[in-house]
Amino acid sequence: MIYYSYKKSHFQIYLYQTNDAPNLNYTTKSKHFKINTTIEIGKKLQISNNNSTITKNLKDMQDSNKYTSLRYSIKIENISDKVLKNVKIIAFLDKSLEPYIFSGLLYFGTPIQQKIDLNYPNYKMKDNIIYVGASSWLPNLSQIDADERQKILDSIKKPIKLIIKWDGGKEDLLLQNFDIKMY
Repeated sequence: MIYYSYKKSHFQIYLYQTNDAPNLNYTTKSKHFKINTTIEIGKKLQISNNNSTITKNLKDMQDSNKYTSLRYSIKIENISDKVLKNVKIIAFLDKSLEPYIFSGLLYFGTPIQQKIDLNYPNYKMKDNIIYVGASSWLPNLSQIDADERQKILDSIKKPIKLIIKWDGGKEDLLLQNFDIKMY
């Protein structure tokens, strides 16, 4: 069952502009990074009180009881002994989540135009950490049948493909251990 569809943007924001993760030699061990992933399902979002159309739509979605929020947060910490310059990050969620996620987008990360340097640990500024994340909506998990709900939860638990590039290096990682919180 497909719940949502979307129209892809023609603007390139990330390293890749597709739901299809490239076929690379992904590994579960990083040489340069310590990575922690948190997935929050059903957490009430903190929405500002301005009167913009976007804010009103978010409030309406959250209050409608038709949707469940979904939030991914990936903490990436440079543990190498050098500064990593011009870091670019993209994460790909499993394709099986596509029919359920409201935005339809299964990728997120750092904008390709953004210049990000990650210092080495214990550097006086402590700027060796970056977070990437995404929020979207799912069908309300309490209002769909058990089989469909289980398919969605199984899709959320599938590995995330994470590509990290920097001047002079690259890692293609498969994230499998998550802190999953359901509210």
